[in-house]
Amino acid sequence: MTEEGEEKEEEKVPESFLKAVDGFYKKREEIFKEFDAIRDNYLKGSDIMEDLKVFRSKRPGIFTLIDSIFHKEVELEHKLDMMGVEKEKRDKILEFKERFSDLADEIDILVLGELGLG
Repeated sequence: MTEEGEEKEEEKVPESFLKAVDGFYKKREEIFKEFDAIRDNYLKGSDIMEDLKVFRSKRPGIFTLIDSIFHKEVELEHKLDMMGVEKEKRDKILEFKERFSDLADEIDILVLGELGLG
């Protein structure tokens, strides 16, 4: 086996990531609605950390995907390419990123805070 072949074998996308992408797409209407409410609170000047925590506790895999949408773009694109994710799913992920980009910093603050880095 060549080195390149060994690298490809090591680069498997975790099953949890595959489930998160599928779950995001299947539940997209609910997710967008929930994030519309969170964004509305944010635009009103409310602290949305609790809202984000509630979302994360209900949908931890999807929250991780959302964090990746904003903060691990290159890695996310690589995984989507490796998985051969359909254009419809990619488009929905891009739509989410564009629509909720103003929440990216809040998501980052939550994640870093819980890692003890915030």
